Amino acid sequence: MRNLTKPMNSTSNPGRSAAARRAPWYAAAIVAGPLLFAGCQSLEVTNQNSPLILGVFSSATNLEAALIGGWRDYWGMAQGARAANTSPWIQLSVFGNELTTADAFPMEVTAEPRPAIDNLNAGGWHNRKPWYESYGVIATGRDAITSIAANNLKLGVVSAQFPDGQDTPRAIVFSKFLIGIGNINLGLLFDRGFPADENDNPTTYDFSTLRPYTELLEKGRASLRAAIADAKAAPDFVLPITWINGNALTRDDFVRVMYSYLVRSYVHEARDPAGRAATDWQRVLTLLDSGITKDFTAQAQLDIADTHSAYKWYSYLQTNGRTSNRLLGPADTSGAYQAWLALPIEQRAAILIASPDKRISNTTTDAQPAGTRFKRIASQTMSTARGTYMHSNYHSTRYRNPPALNFHQTGVITIMTLDEMKYIRAEALFRLNRRNEVPALLNPTRVAAGLAPVTVNGPPNTPSCVPRRDDGTCGDLFDALMYEKRIDLFPLDAAATFFDQRGWGKLLRGTPIHFPVHGRELETLGLPIYTFGGSGPGSAP
Repeated sequence: MRNLTKPMNSTSNPGRSAAARRAPWYAAAIVAGPLLFAGCQSLEVTNQNSPLILGVFSSATNLEAALIGGWRDYWGMAQGARAANTSPWIQLSVFGNELTTADAFPMEVTAEPRPAIDNLNAGGWHNRKPWYESYGVIATGRDAITSIAANNLKLGVVSAQFPDGQDTPRAIVFSKFLIGIGNINLGLLFDRGFPADENDNPTTYDFSTLRPYTELLEKGRASLRAAIADAKAAPDFVLPITWINGNALTRDDFVRVMYSYLVRSYVHEARDPAGRAATDWQRVLTLLDSGITKDFTAQAQLDIADTHSAYKWYSYLQTNGRTSNRLLGPADTSGAYQAWLALPIEQRAAILIASPDKRISNTTTDAQPAGTRFKRIASQTMSTARGTYMHSNYHSTRYRNPPALNFHQTGVITIMTLDEMKYIRAEALFRLNRRNEVPALLNPTRVAAGLAPVTVNGPPNTPSCVPRRDDGTCGDLFDALMYEKRIDLFPLDAAATFFDQRGWGKLLRGTPIHFPVHGRELETLGLPIYTFGGSGPGSAP
């Protein structure tokens, strides 16, 4: 096997200056029309108020265009607005045991047994794209705030009531929001990085040591809290409908969105079950009360780049992307799923399950109606070139005809939902030993799907018990919580699914628990190259 973790000589790039061996968060954002091209490589910067930054952000129009681009950079990572092979959402969804694919690129890291990430590969988009894109998001927010002060920009109406411009506070709040979610994304996906906000000076920043993910998360949370405080102190405002496309959030609704991102940051932080159990669940409950009161969405528009959701599209794809047997398997009452699990990997293939859950096609006969969420596909079109163990007979119908075959390009795309917050609340109550309050949160969707209601002891232990554990025994209340959250929310957020499976201890053995800093960045910084996954460190047991 190829050595994926060779140490690098810090002088391997003698032509680079010391200042050039730095992380990309300070790279100036360059605006071309509505698109943001944040720096993707480390650049030497001697003045954080450089002419480039001051020129690009010298007008309100350019600055607001950059903010739109910053959000769309984040959207591209979360929903896969760009080419599928340059964002890790497929890989994260497969790691999270909800999608399966025979496509070559994601299988570089999702093959079974799980391989180590090739962190010497010059491409390596699995961890390369989210690393640089997240810092592009941070750089956009930072440069916007810096430029407002340096250029004395006054956005919107200037009056005695608004001497700094009516819309300036709104831009600063959104900039801090971008800095917050950029740092949090890095802290959830990577093991380490360079936490940064608008107060960090690139000319004095210590780039010699990568900080642990906990510091990235705390930096991001601090930025979100600052954005929330600024928003509450600012005059009432509404986000332009083009910023988060199609969603003109009011100030108060935007504050609630930011609280919900804080909720996610705490719930998703853990790398193992012990960490998940140790989460401050009381704080989570408190934050939930300040969070969203309606679904947070964005409008996909066919004629606007980077508003689409390839993740939603992949969920109803019928070719090389399908629903994982591991997502639907716990619903099976026939034993087919347990028989599949018992087979050697090379002997596995698509299976048919039988379940009382009306959301999933019951496979007893072809004549029976399709499930309300998951449909059985009669034909098998997935490639066999890499084996058949990833094959599935199912795909999601949640966003497929109706409402539209191209929903991912034209529909209202969910980002976070009230249902997601409901299941987070259910887990918090369970962890806080308030388990008698959990069934009421799970039973409405269970009963509507034809399943027996749960009690504090879980579902009834009968032949129709759903969910079942991998050994075929009837699950308990927490098994039901995990199952209901996964079946009911899919497809909402691929990264969130991975983070849940990571914290619940459900990742397949050898799956990376987080990404390593990309090898190209490590080489630029003169730091040793390392990796995760396979049988090495940073892998699920």
